[in-house]
Amino acid sequence: MTNILTIKNLNFKYDNTTIFQDFNLSIAENSYISIAGNNGSGKTTLIKLLAGLLPSGNTITIGYSYVDNNRIHDHSKEIGVMFGNQLNSFLFEDVYKEMAFPLENLNKKVTDIEKKILELSKLFGISKLLDKKTSDLTNLEKQELLIVLALLHEPKILLLDNPFSMMDKTTKEKMKKALLEYKQKYGITIILTTTNLEDTIDTDYLYVINAGNIVVEGEPLTVLQEDTLLNRLGLQLPFMVDLSLKLQFYELLEEIEIDMDRMVNHLWK
Repeated sequence: MTNILTIKNLNFKYDNTTIFQDFNLSIAENSYISIAGNNGSGKTTLIKLLAGLLPSGNTITIGYSYVDNNRIHDHSKEIGVMFGNQLNSFLFEDVYKEMAFPLENLNKKVTDIEKKILELSKLFGISKLLDKKTSDLTNLEKQELLIVLALLHEPKILLLDNPFSMMDKTTKEKMKKALLEYKQKYGITIILTTTNLEDTIDTDYLYVINAGNIVVEGEPLTVLQEDTLLNRLGLQLPFMVDLSLKLQFYELLEEIEIDMDRMVNHLWK
């Protein structure tokens, strides 16, 4: 499988504090990758480096070209980025205008702009927001809007930094489902960072980082069995994974089960 993004021997520090030292990572095209870690592990810094918002010293490539913060516009069409904590970063008072603006900058026709906005609003279930003011949105609604805004220009890579932190379970599941549908339709690569291991279960591959280093990686349900390590890093196991591991210990379950109904049916056999 072709790699769309490669990090080779990345070194980065803030003042005298080293964040990454000889850090390496390769991400396959059309994959859905999660990067988990506690606060201060380097997740947000990594997203900023991948987006070209911080200098990476020619160690990050997209395709065959370097990501360079001095030439950020070279990759702006290829990358969509959403920071879950930037809830007051809107440029316009009206939600519809906020969504139309990036498409207007691409010289899209008015009819095409309206079609794109309505398409994504329907897919992600935010049509109800189109007539609202950005200042009237709840933090949950702002995160929903920020995800859609990052996709409007149809990037090849979507960078999501802790995107679901303000969402309730129902909204989070809705957005996760929409992201998977969007990925399947457009063949996009998604890189998600999170402090919540629950967010990683639907992804293809999980990296857990601490102090700027990858400490464990693999398919999510395999990594999540490293409960001792994850607890030591301050990461809480998803409820169903934790329950499954406890039931495995007592030989009541053979493998991790994340669906409660299936688990109950299995236990009652």
